[in-house]
Amino acid sequence: MDPLPLASTIGNVLQIIILVVKIFAQTIRRPIDLVDLYGVSGIFLYFFGSRTTWRTEAQVLGTVSDDDALSFKKSVQDECTSISVAAAIVAQIAITCLSLDNLSHTHWIVKAFFVFSITSSSIALYDASTQQRVMGRLLQAKQVRGWIRGRVLPKRGGSFWQINRSHLFRGDPADYITLASSGGDLSHDVMKQCFTPSVVSVITISAPQILLSASLLSLLLALGMYFGFLWTRQLDVDTGKDDSRNVLIFYLITLILCFAVYSISRLIQDDDGRTERLILLEYVTDFAEKYADAARLETVLKVPLVRRVMRLP
Repeated sequence: MDPLPLASTIGNVLQIIILVVKIFAQTIRRPIDLVDLYGVSGIFLYFFGSRTTWRTEAQVLGTVSDDDALSFKKSVQDECTSISVAAAIVAQIAITCLSLDNLSHTHWIVKAFFVFSITSSSIALYDASTQQRVMGRLLQAKQVRGWIRGRVLPKRGGSFWQINRSHLFRGDPADYITLASSGGDLSHDVMKQCFTPSVVSVITISAPQILLSASLLSLLLALGMYFGFLWTRQLDVDTGKDDSRNVLIFYLITLILCFAVYSISRLIQDDDGRTERLILLEYVTDFAEKYADAARLETVLKVPLVRRVMRLP
């Protein structure tokens, strides 16, 4: 046997194993990182929030760019329009499926999944329309960033209370830098209040897509169970002996292949292994280098401390 093809095969297998282990480790580590960053509310963010949405919002806050904020607003509105159309289509398909032949002779769970698909797609459509209206009311880039950061409850004492007496939403980093004369270490406040997307904003943006995905998944599961009962209970008497079984097998193979192609390509593309806290620290450091003199930020943002945590040069 030629050793070169064998070595190449072993190398490819090892790369796949390393990729799987890396993905598994990131999956296990992420909820811990979110709880460390957000507290108990990080659990809700893990289950109901999109990681892509979180990164996009963190980028809008991290760059402190008006163009990025307005582009984010437009992209959310465009996404809501697409989700509304897709949700309406899925709901119509699910409603049509309730009229399938012999559906009443299958298990009740099949019809229940169709009903869930209709319900979740309808709510996705409503959420998308509501989200589009809310984003349309944010006229300025600073309002968009404030909405992403979310509201804060006023707390007495220290710079945190000073900044929130005059701001309904969390402010931009410059609002905190102006408080340098009050003394104290504002590095934690700056990262937490200026660069961290709120749990509510991430879940709100993610909700329409998650509901649409749940609706589509429920519809596909219901169709699979329907084909299964057609075969096991021999409900379709007009077909051949094994036709119902063959249709079920073909459906399952098609479904698995489609999900495999989508999931694998998505995992390969999403190869950013940075934690949420590390991403935020990088944005804090970038802001420190771009918008303030080093001597002032030595006191206000503790830049050397951030560099040591990030192991930056």
